[in-house]
Amino acid sequence: MTIDNILTDGNHFGILNDDRLYKPHSTRVPYYQALIASSLGIFAITAFSILRSKYPQIYVANLNHLNFGTRTRKNLPKLTNSLFGWIPIVFKISEQEILEHAGLDAVVFLGFFKMCIKVIGVMLILAITVITPIRYKFTGKIDQDYPDDDDDQNNGTSIHIIDTLAGSKLDPNETYQHYLWLYTIFTYVFTFVTAYFLFDETDKVVNMRQKYLGGQNSITDRTVKISGIPGILRDEFTLKRHINNLNIGEVESVLVVREWQNLNKLFKLRNYFLKKLETYWVEYFQRNGIENKSDLLTVNLSPTIGESINMPSSNSRIDDDARSVSSTILQQITEIVEATSNSNSINDLYLENNDILLRPKFRKGWFGLFGPRVDAINFYTDKLRIVDKQIEKARRKEYAPTSSAFLTMKSVAQAQMLAQAVLDPKVNHLITSLAPAPHDIRWDNLCLTRQERNSRNFVVTLLIGVISVLLVFPVRYIASFLNAKSISKIWPALGEAIKAHHWLKTVITGLLPTYLFTILNIVIPFFYVWISKKQGFSSNSDEELSSIAKNFFYIFVNLFLVFTTFGTASLSDTTKIAYDLAQSLRDLSLFYVDFIILQGLAIFPFKLLLLGNLIKFSWKTIFSCKTPRDYLNLYKSPEFNFGLQLPQPILLFIITLSYSIISSKILFSAFITFVIGYGVNKYLLLYACVHSPHSTGKILVMIFRRIILGLLIFQITMVGTLALQQAYICAAFIAPLPMITMYFLWCFENQYIPLSTFIALRAIENNQTINSSLDLEENQDSNYDYEINPTLDERREFNTKYEYPNLICDLNGPMIALDGPDVLYIDSDGNTICKKQNFKELEI
Repeated sequence: MTIDNILTDGNHFGILNDDRLYKPHSTRVPYYQALIASSLGIFAITAFSILRSKYPQIYVANLNHLNFGTRTRKNLPKLTNSLFGWIPIVFKISEQEILEHAGLDAVVFLGFFKMCIKVIGVMLILAITVITPIRYKFTGKIDQDYPDDDDDQNNGTSIHIIDTLAGSKLDPNETYQHYLWLYTIFTYVFTFVTAYFLFDETDKVVNMRQKYLGGQNSITDRTVKISGIPGILRDEFTLKRHINNLNIGEVESVLVVREWQNLNKLFKLRNYFLKKLETYWVEYFQRNGIENKSDLLTVNLSPTIGESINMPSSNSRIDDDARSVSSTILQQITEIVEATSNSNSINDLYLENNDILLRPKFRKGWFGLFGPRVDAINFYTDKLRIVDKQIEKARRKEYAPTSSAFLTMKSVAQAQMLAQAVLDPKVNHLITSLAPAPHDIRWDNLCLTRQERNSRNFVVTLLIGVISVLLVFPVRYIASFLNAKSISKIWPALGEAIKAHHWLKTVITGLLPTYLFTILNIVIPFFYVWISKKQGFSSNSDEELSSIAKNFFYIFVNLFLVFTTFGTASLSDTTKIAYDLAQSLRDLSLFYVDFIILQGLAIFPFKLLLLGNLIKFSWKTIFSCKTPRDYLNLYKSPEFNFGLQLPQPILLFIITLSYSIISSKILFSAFITFVIGYGVNKYLLLYACVHSPHSTGKILVMIFRRIILGLLIFQITMVGTLALQQAYICAAFIAPLPMITMYFLWCFENQYIPLSTFIALRAIENNQTINSSLDLEENQDSNYDYEINPTLDERREFNTKYEYPNLICDLNGPMIALDGPDVLYIDSDGNTICKKQNFKELEI
């Protein structure tokens, strides 16, 4: 076959007809992106390394003594004071240490990053050593993608391909087909590599989960939630007797959830009055120059009533055992408050005390502008006293029971059996499931009626549907910036400017879409997290899992499928979906290279800065923080939300998988991205943030299913890629792979889901045997430290019960001071009370 024949019949084997296929690969835009992203990343890591020492209360919050709830982190490896010395220390922390200090969910989350690093690492090695050399031999190209719209070197590339084919002893069509068999083979190889590491990680997590949870004896592991309780069983005694008669096990305690909405409203009102009262107490202290504990102990309040004041000495201390502090300065202040309330003229008292006791006042009318002026402390103290009496009365009332209850069994094994049992032959009667942890329950939502919960679900689902449709338009608008022709259609002036200035074209079509795409990808997920909170889930873990699902759906559909197929997909012709998807992905390869580079080199390092918390800390310190409660909440460790942090890395892995054969640049960029992401998230989970939801590793299920989806997208893409080059036989041999992939999913659903949800009875039995032997050793060795045995969940749930908090919590007065790990409250009688910090009570 002559060169003329090749030029004439090039369309026969798909070489020259599609001139975009062999455009020269430009490294200009990725080079600029890597330069910009690297500069941003180096700045972020350097800034973090400096701020870490300057603001440890933000960046090492878990080691802050005020964060008593995370005091188990005190045994974490100490970070050095050197600028970048923290990096190797963080990477060396073992998986067992992560499990001990951050819990099972953190292990599963970080394990996903480690698995991605392994999978992409193997793919990258194979791509560099096998795929790229062979592709270069036959096409003269390192990767098979469309770098840009330049045509200046297209002719040279075409001649190179022609020379390569003309010099071959084989028929050009046959030569090209032999080369494309490489794609078919490695589609199988990469599918099985991904499946191998995916199942390996799943096995490891399942085994760890069974060993970890099987060795626990926490109240959560012994408790089952029952819904669909018929009216005849909706009281504790009857329900307990009914379950005991089923001979599954012995019930230890029962809590029937009741309609406590009125009590919730009273507590919301109480919290409002308490917040106001604490603010005015602080204002009172400021007016009198009381700034610290020393001032509280030494200030001379009022010479005119000094004889009635029993001032404590400067050496006095709070007796932790007594839990009550009488004769402190705050008690005397309350006595003055009471004296003031009985006086006909507050101003006379101020004059009498030489203006030392300047008590805050406000007007009772609208917005504090109208009405009589009253003493603020007296006013809100009376309000608080009244609402407390109403709460005490409300606690004694009988509330209508709902169809839900929590049953705590005598043993973990009994609870596991009860959670998997079918208790009633009627549909939707006595449905059992494992209970969320007590601290994880959203009691306000749990008290909702079925009608209220269904209404919320309907409104949220409808709103998400509307928002998802509306978000298609900004995504399509961003996609239009990918080439000059689309820009000229929507913005002719900008299109002309791009044609006149080559550098502007690089910025607008190469860099701008990536940043707009990233900004949209950062902002919108917060909306889905917020709307998940309004949906009415009964636990924080269910809420978080729902936000993961919503955010992944958003970024996968709106920011991947819609963005990728914009302008090319023919949804009316389903037979062309694979073809159009492959063509779109190949056209967008450089965009996704830029996107992955930006995520890895810039976005992940910037997460270390915790910019939201840094801004909040600075703002509240200067403007908003007034009371001790405000400062305690300010110093709390920020929450690490999987709903914000997990969906995008899953999408990055799917994108990388889709490009794994045709683009080694994306493989390399993704490998660096996941290494950096692993280190950043590991630091945040261990030292800076906490993950409160108690989902016991259930995110593994969501990860597995979405990676299976990624494998299917990868296989469809490769079918389309081969079809683009008319290698239909090669494409046909990929047909069994989707069925094999679905078999992987079937195996997971049937064999791994039960072990990812429940604790095997054998695991409980084995751990009980081990614990029994440890008990014998403990009796023989008095030096045995039992404190190292409880898990993180057991320590967190120590002395907790399934009780409605608003029925049992203390009605503390305003918080007016801190004393080390203790908090000082002042009650309505003027006594100061010292209590250990409890963040559940601090949040108002």
